[in-house]
Amino acid sequence: MPTNETVTEPLTPEMLSLIAQLGALVKADPRCAEIEHAIEEYERCEDLNALVAEYNEQQNFLAAAYNRPEALSEDFKKSIQDKIDALYDEITAHPAYVAYVEAKTSFDELTDAIYGELQFVITGQRPCAHNCASCASKCH
Repeated sequence: MPTNETVTEPLTPEMLSLIAQLGALVKADPRCAEIEHAIEEYERCEDLNALVAEYNEQQNFLAAAYNRPEALSEDFKKSIQDKIDALYDEITAHPAYVAYVEAKTSFDELTDAIYGELQFVITGQRPCAHNCASCASKCH
């Protein structure tokens, strides 16, 4: 329990110790290894990185074209947008990208559950499992 002494550090040694224990548990979870592996594969995948680089280049080119409307015809801008759309579809269907998204979704579910449980322990309230905009946050 806190004493009347002023705490100057944001985290106490006890908090740091417990966080380190939790971190070790998360690190040992297979979802952590899966996301790390997926990131490595994504970063090593030359063809995926080439697609992403081309996608970014086309996006930048299109943005520049819209900043100078007189420079390119609308048909040419549309052809660039079509190329961007095709690249996006190719990137999001790439096996390395799909594996990354699946691993990230799984790992995010784990970390969201951790944050939610921590919030519950601190506040006594669980985070909403839906969009609060639909109920104006009256679900608590």
